[in-house]
Amino acid sequence: MKCNKCSHEIDRPLELYNGRWCCPDCKKDIFPDTDTEFAVTAHNRESFVRSEEYYYKWLTSSDESRKTRFKYLDKAVNLCYESAFEYHPSALMRLGYYYDKGYADFGSAGAERWRAAYFYYKAVLFNEHRGVNTQDGEERYVDEVTQIKLQCGKYMLELLECPPVEVRKKTSFDGFESIEKLRVAVAQKIVDLGGAVESYGGGSSSREPDVAAMAYAALRACADEERAPVFAIFKLSKSQAQRLIFESGNESFSIVESVGRDLKLKIAQAYDEKEIDGKFADFKSSNALMNYVKDKCPDNGIYLCFFNWLGGHKYLKRKKDRNVVCSALEDNSCAAIKMLIKAGKYNSCVFYDDDFYKYDEGRKGLNKKEMEKFVKEVCEEE
Repeated sequence: MKCNKCSHEIDRPLELYNGRWCCPDCKKDIFPDTDTEFAVTAHNRESFVRSEEYYYKWLTSSDESRKTRFKYLDKAVNLCYESAFEYHPSALMRLGYYYDKGYADFGSAGAERWRAAYFYYKAVLFNEHRGVNTQDGEERYVDEVTQIKLQCGKYMLELLECPPVEVRKKTSFDGFESIEKLRVAVAQKIVDLGGAVESYGGGSSSREPDVAAMAYAALRACADEERAPVFAIFKLSKSQAQRLIFESGNESFSIVESVGRDLKLKIAQAYDEKEIDGKFADFKSSNALMNYVKDKCPDNGIYLCFFNWLGGHKYLKRKKDRNVVCSALEDNSCAAIKMLIKAGKYNSCVFYDDDFYKYDEGRKGLNKKEMEKFVKEVCEEE
């Protein structure tokens, strides 16, 4: 794909923790917006068709092993990414659906996947282009794009029925005074496109997230050979912490067996929703971790964060860069981690190489000042 900001050809954009895309060359946001021109080419059409074939295999493979089934799903999502990165409208809609249903980016928590789904749907539903512009300037596929937009509208109304707690707490969202005002705008857009709006509750209900399950998904992703997470923070009650550590042994990935030099956990007692009580302690061995969670886990719960160098790390291959990430977050009694906690960046953000590489401005490797900028901007983000 070609970056629409610097015009450089790029294989794949950086995928940030909040679902946005960023050019690895100029580091600018290139996520599709309402003025983005859709494109249908031989390449992105083939990628999308193959993606749908693998998705169908996943849906109809209940008699196959779990490992095989999820290979189908992984292939479907990856091919959909390839097509969406070239702005194929159906792929953008489907990728929003994958985030919406938790099929994409297993390592990220529910709130960030919800936001990603919302912005994919928005980029299609509210897009100002009626169809797809061809190289000769002709607008084609108007009827098809209209149907894709209407499907996005349906998905979007369903998405807005159950916003995450982090969104419900806000008095406004994405320029709208309330979620209800946003629902009205979506419904009106559907009508403008010639569709019908089915009744919806208009409430602000929200499923409470299973934090232990989210933490396990993030930790399990640490072994991914293609793209593994680097850092995340979770706030867990005593029972959630015990379930996370002791029940994971029954799954295909064991946290206890994986803790070591390349996967380090840090744990501190929770004081409240914004602060820890005392200091963070490092857990680099399975015995220490199990003993703590079994016998010493406080009733107030814990903040658990991890640093991971298992799996694949395309943009942080050098030990020097990894050390900068760790030291910047751990220096001064984990001051940066405490800032992220105070800003509420736990249970919702899982950070990958891409997130840190975005701040490597000189391309000579991360430095302390760039890491400080990363922490500051993440904390200030709404």
